[in-house]
Amino acid sequence: MSDTSPRGGKEMRLERINYGKLASGPGLSISPQEGYGVTRRSIGLDPDWDAALSPSLLLGVRRVEPDLIELQARARGCFIGRPAPQWPGPGARPFVLLRTRFRHEDGDRGQGRLYQQSAVWLCDFESWRRRPDALLDLAGAQLEAEPDLVQESEAARFQSPPLRRAPPPGRTFSSPGAAFLREALMRYALSRESCVMTFGAGCEFGSEAAYLSSVGAALRQLPPDYPRWREISVLSGIRHSLPGICLRFLPSYAAPRAAA
Repeated sequence: MSDTSPRGGKEMRLERINYGKLASGPGLSISPQEGYGVTRRSIGLDPDWDAALSPSLLLGVRRVEPDLIELQARARGCFIGRPAPQWPGPGARPFVLLRTRFRHEDGDRGQGRLYQQSAVWLCDFESWRRRPDALLDLAGAQLEAEPDLVQESEAARFQSPPLRRAPPPGRTFSSPGAAFLREALMRYALSRESCVMTFGAGCEFGSEAAYLSSVGAALRQLPPDYPRWREISVLSGIRHSLPGICLRFLPSYAAPRAAA
C-alpha cells in the first residue's frame, strides 16, 4: 500500500476505516437513532475485511471496555500498532494502526451514554519495516478517533480515497530510550519467548509522542533481516498486552524499585 510519488520518492499510502456512530451539530452529538458500525471505509478496502479490522480483534479482547484505557489516555484514546492478526484479503497481512476511545453521545463534554469511537489506518508491511519511525510519528500526530458527520454523504464516506503522506526526510535520532529499546529488541531476536516491555511517563519517556519517536528510532535501526518483525506490537495507554514482543507505554506506570 505504498506508491511512488511524482518526485520519485516513496509516498505512504494509508487505507482507513472508522468504527463508531455518526455525529452532528457543533458538539458532535449522536442521535438516539444512530447505530454502531463502520462509518467510513477507503475505496480500496473490501467490506468483507471489516471484521478483521475490528478494534476488539486488533486489541485481542472479547470486548473493549472503558477501564482498559488508562485514565490519562481516555480523552484522546489508546493507540496500537501491530500486524493484522487475521487477514482475509490478498497478499501479506498489512500493518495496522488503531486509535480508539470512549466518548459521550451528547458530545465530548457531555454526560450521556458512552460509546466506542475508533479510527484504523493500514499500510503494507514493507512500508512499516522500511520506515517505522515515519509511520509512528504520523500516527502519533494525526491518527484521531473522531466521529464522521451525518451531513457527509454515504457515497463520500465509503468511497473516500486513501490518505497519502510523504514521509519526513531521514533523520538521525538518538536517545537513551531508543538505545535501550534497540538493545532489548536485539536480545530477543533469536528467542521464541513473548515479552512485554512497559514504560511510564515518569521513566524513560515523558509523553506518548516521545515514546513513539523513540520506538520508531529503535526499530529503524534494526537489521533488515531481524527475524521477529512480525511479532512486534506498539501500544500506548492500554492496560493490556499482546503476544510476541509487546512494547507498551502507560502514563501511570512506575518501574519497580530495585531491592536495597
